[in-house]
Amino acid sequence: MNGDLDSLLDGVGASGSLNKERKDELQSKYHLEVDHAEKLVSSMSVKKYVFEPSGREVWIVVGRAKEYFVIPKLYCQCDDFYINVVIRQKKGWCYHLLAQAIATRRGSYESYRVLDGDFKRFNNEWKKQSV
Repeated sequence: MNGDLDSLLDGVGASGSLNKERKDELQSKYHLEVDHAEKLVSSMSVKKYVFEPSGREVWIVVGRAKEYFVIPKLYCQCDDFYINVVIRQKKGWCYHLLAQAIATRRGSYESYRVLDGDFKRFNNEWKKQSV
């Protein structure tokens, strides 16, 4: 699944976007909300935190209701991921994961460098979002 999705996203460059054919395929084959994902990317709602000196990376996507912790190509903290990816197995990704993948390919995300000593505080804030 991820390999197919990766190949569909290969054409996305720094200034490029998904063409209509690829958008249609992502929506029909994978049931992904491509327009929502692209809006998140264009509004700079994808954020990458790099903790130093460890180099640990944390991705956050600001969604409609709150901020979601994302592990690229693997996991999202949102309800859609839990219900439709994990439980119902209707799709492979949620639109937050798609937004992160598109943002990475375009280089269109906010990036923050943070000290390792602040990880616990940031993590506690992100966990509060999920309650």
